[in-house]
Amino acid sequence: MRPRGSHVCRAAIAALWLGSLASLVARATERSAAYLTALESITAEELQGHVDYLADDRLEGRQPGKPGGRAAGDYLARQFGRLGLQGAGDDAGYFQHFPPNYRNVLAVLRGSDPRLARELVVVGAHYDHIGYGYGGKKLSRGPVGRIHNGADDNASGTSAVVELAGAFALLAEPPKRSVLFACFDAEETGLHGSKHWTAHPNVPLQQVAAMVNFDMVGRLRDERLTVFGTRTGYGLRRLVCLAGGESGLLLDVSWDLRSNTDHYVFFERRVPVLFFHTGMHAQYHTPYDDPERINREGIQRVARLAFGVVYELVERAEPPRFRPQAGNEHNGIRGRMLRQRTGPADRLGVAWCPGRSQGDGVLLSRVRRGSPAFRAGLRPGDRIVRFAGRKVRDGEDLRAVVMTARSPATLYLWRDERDEPLKLSVELDHEPVWLGLTWQTDAADPGGIILTHVIPRTPAAEAGLRPGDRIYRVAGRDIVDGDEFLRIVRGLSGPVELLVERDGRVRTVRVPLDGPPLAKAA
Repeated sequence: MRPRGSHVCRAAIAALWLGSLASLVARATERSAAYLTALESITAEELQGHVDYLADDRLEGRQPGKPGGRAAGDYLARQFGRLGLQGAGDDAGYFQHFPPNYRNVLAVLRGSDPRLARELVVVGAHYDHIGYGYGGKKLSRGPVGRIHNGADDNASGTSAVVELAGAFALLAEPPKRSVLFACFDAEETGLHGSKHWTAHPNVPLQQVAAMVNFDMVGRLRDERLTVFGTRTGYGLRRLVCLAGGESGLLLDVSWDLRSNTDHYVFFERRVPVLFFHTGMHAQYHTPYDDPERINREGIQRVARLAFGVVYELVERAEPPRFRPQAGNEHNGIRGRMLRQRTGPADRLGVAWCPGRSQGDGVLLSRVRRGSPAFRAGLRPGDRIVRFAGRKVRDGEDLRAVVMTARSPATLYLWRDERDEPLKLSVELDHEPVWLGLTWQTDAADPGGIILTHVIPRTPAAEAGLRPGDRIYRVAGRDIVDGDEFLRIVRGLSGPVELLVERDGRVRTVRVPLDGPPLAKAA
């Protein structure tokens, strides 16, 4: 990795992806024996072995064009040959040469589908590093003159590509699309290897369905993996989370898209991209980025997650549609979107005295003139003890039941010195807040909703849902948009089963409709 700094119709796009969503979910739980064998062939021991070789002092930091860099390229070509993969370089060999004396190392697994095999998914990483700190302070963080082994940057990513190549080569039947395994040279000084390949590709660039890049994936910490590029293709976030959900990794799905490594070259050429990265560290571009610091089990988890992602990309009927708007988006925009959590509209029109209920109803301090409460005859000083069939202990109880109740609703209250509660009926404003949550949609990820507000003590809150969660399916049915979600939920009478993603982890959540219930008219 180099130092940092260096109108599609939404409904149509959603429909395009929904056909694949059901198969994604099914494949996430029912994998073939051949798939599992291939997946399990990606081992921590073999990944560490590749890193140990590529980051050995004898390769002198893999400087492009130097003996160590050429030895690294020779090693990668031998690995691809051992796997029986075809060369995709000059004259069908493994090397693609470019000036002054650099080499990309390329191998291809031909697809099995007569139509889709013409398309490529590129699985890539750069294999060069900075030698003895060549490039001086522009690249090395010192001390210059000592070997910079680059175990994380980027022997780790290169080892992931080699192991993925081995896993795909093990499949009983090749995938539908072709896969190009690309180890790029001379990335550190300007992304030269990827620039050369995109200028001289194996196939026309419009046939490149996607590019998946690995750079610095060897230092997994706190089970957190950063994934860049999910907004460059419609539905890529959902694809990554569902296809790789079995990894258990926490995903930081970044909106940033920097020109600091090879995937950006593909994005500039209108190719959807994904980039996996385990984060910066103090040893970056120093002589101390050595193999013993590598989290080899971490690389295994990243590579296995990526295997599921690439497998889905090469198997699905339609590739992801390119989304150019990703070039203008960043994490600041993401933060502002997630902070826009406007609560649901007031349906009753009352205020109460916090802390004065003592678990025995809610004492009203104000009734807004013209509100549903005002029209129903409520007054300040009334104490609401029951609403829409649910006991009201405090303000959170009242807010939850008012927001979810169907209209009209019956309530009971104590007034003055009456001997028994007063029963009233109220016509509430607005639609119920179904399940106790509100949401928004994401243009880059059609076919799902993002929760913006979860009302305490509602069914959604009791089920553990939170703002920021994404819902992809409800009651076993795919979601086109928020309107479709609402239509499905309205028609349900029992517990609601949701497919929910949070930080890349996907799980099924059952939201009860009777305990605490979705409030019904009493």
